[in-house]
Amino acid sequence: MRDVSDAVTHDEQDRLALFGHFSLTLGDDVLTQFSYDKVKALLVYLLLHDQPVNRATLAELLWPDQGLSSGRTNLRHALHCLRQSLGEDAERVLIVSRQTIAFRLPESWCFDLHELQALLDGPASIETLEEALSYYQGDLVEELQLAACSEFQRWLVQVRNEWRQRVIRFAEAVLEQHDPLPDEVLQSLVSRFSGYGPFHERLVRQLAEHGQLAAAHEQYNAYLQLLALTGQQPDPGFLQLARYWSDGTPDPNSGPSGAFSRTLSADSMPLREDEIEQRQLSVMAIRLRLDADLSSRAEACACLGLQIELMRWLEQQCHHLGGFWLPGPPVAWGWRASAPMGRPTSSPNWWRSTNTAVACSPRSAVATGAAKASRRASNSPPG
Repeated sequence: MRDVSDAVTHDEQDRLALFGHFSLTLGDDVLTQFSYDKVKALLVYLLLHDQPVNRATLAELLWPDQGLSSGRTNLRHALHCLRQSLGEDAERVLIVSRQTIAFRLPESWCFDLHELQALLDGPASIETLEEALSYYQGDLVEELQLAACSEFQRWLVQVRNEWRQRVIRFAEAVLEQHDPLPDEVLQSLVSRFSGYGPFHERLVRQLAEHGQLAAAHEQYNAYLQLLALTGQQPDPGFLQLARYWSDGTPDPNSGPSGAFSRTLSADSMPLREDEIEQRQLSVMAIRLRLDADLSSRAEACACLGLQIELMRWLEQQCHHLGGFWLPGPPVAWGWRASAPMGRPTSSPNWWRSTNTAVACSPRSAVATGAAKASRRASNSPPG
């Protein structure tokens, strides 16, 4: 091991990485795995505490169901395995006493957590963000999961979330100050934070505004598919981005969610196959037969109020199924809802549906069914 005072370049330093997957590079040796996960958990816990940790605390964290005596025995074995993994460096980095254990990080080691900390405290520039993302390769030790150690796992998840939020806040500060942002930076943000909608929205919008409609559409579809797999709903603002490749226009007042929808009418062009998401869809067309004297202002208002309540109920049912709601033709008689297949909904007893059509298929059959259903709905005036 080189002396701390030796001048070394950044690339020559020994490296310790916690973001993404654990990695310790000492010279030509790279350590990524230990005898068992609790050895890695012990090292991670020591690394993230700047002071010695009581042995009893470690035993209770990592062996919560074994009792203090057995827990201490297991801790000694894990410490022995950790020494073996660290080799000749163990003596100078592990500070062990009868009551406590500590990890003393050599100054010659490049620790990604410290490097990221310094960058996040710096100016919100594109260059700083790029360098920060080079260190933040993912959640803290994302491969480490100790389901049987609830207190340790709770602590680890909290630390992961704190760092994730810090990087997101820094990235958002950069996004506010710089427009446009290099596509590569946005791609990196989407890769690191795949479930964070604002980064996807910014990337899709920027690609579309730069004329890369195919790439924008592909990114748009990928995010919707990710949400579908995780049972989440897209933000209405994200759905509005479909205006870049659709022949429709966004109308914030067109329905409860204010989402974008391709308008379908009797004389509109059929849906193209690339306009249909490559996943299961349910398309429902409803025709209402109103038994009322619409010449009466009071009854006409009551009928309109009833229809509004019906649409609100349908939207709520669609959300309960894990789908999302898209308003259809703006004539108010046709609506489309996307939801998982095979889960029927019950209808309220205060309305009658005389014509319901459902179309489901991953490809062109959905387009045909959706177009026919929407056209049937939009061309069915109140009886």
